Amino acid sequence: MVNSVKHGIFITGTDTAVGKTLVTAALAWNLKELGLDVGVMKPVETGVVKGQLSDAGRLTRAAQVSDLPDLVCPYVFRLPVAPLDAARAERRTIKIATIMKAYRALQAQHDLLLVEGAGGVHVPLTSTLDVLDLIEKLKAPVLVVGRVGLGGINHALLTLTAVRERKLPILALVLNRTVPVKTAVAGQQERSTVSLLKEFAGVPVIGPLPYMAGVDATSERAVENLAASSEMKKLTKLVLASARGSR
Repeated sequence: MVNSVKHGIFITGTDTAVGKTLVTAALAWNLKELGLDVGVMKPVETGVVKGQLSDAGRLTRAAQVSDLPDLVCPYVFRLPVAPLDAARAERRTIKIATIMKAYRALQAQHDLLLVEGAGGVHVPLTSTLDVLDLIEKLKAPVLVVGRVGLGGINHALLTLTAVRERKLPILALVLNRTVPVKTAVAGQQERSTVSLLKEFAGVPVIGPLPYMAGVDATSERAVENLAASSEMKKLTKLVLASARGSR
């Protein structure tokens, strides 16, 4: 069993709404089931509606942690836009130092910390810094979540290239089904995306993850179902091996 692993993994996406929260929650669930003390963090969340469960709340439920909300999600905004504009709308400023302080506090409390980003790597957090700048400051290895359908190749390769330019380690590319496969053509497009990304990504490619039909893509049932899938178990093994290797 892993003990005293003090590092984090950053989960970013090729775009918004690609399933980062679901993947992060399912990964936290599996690692918890294996006995790992896993923490979760969502440094910035926008579009948070009072009285409704946030992404940060979903992550804490999956990881079964009781960390302070201000540590799990230092910046919460109501407007569902990019963090920089959401902060401006409330006349606030996102401070990377505040995020770093919360990150280190959570690192000290858990074996492994899963950090979910906002949108893709070039989403602006401040007037001078974006999500990729934050990842670089955290010095965390990266998991990239992308779509398995048409368009997924370009978005994935662009994101991987951006991360590589900062010389940051990439653990894997995770391909998620964001829509059901209803036609033979759609199935062919999906297989083509997976095949070509395995050829050109240069990192392990996990997926496609099963589409969660008929349920909220971030509900507890969806998290449990995804966590039990063969592809998510494969991802969990990869992450666990990385954690063990960092000792």
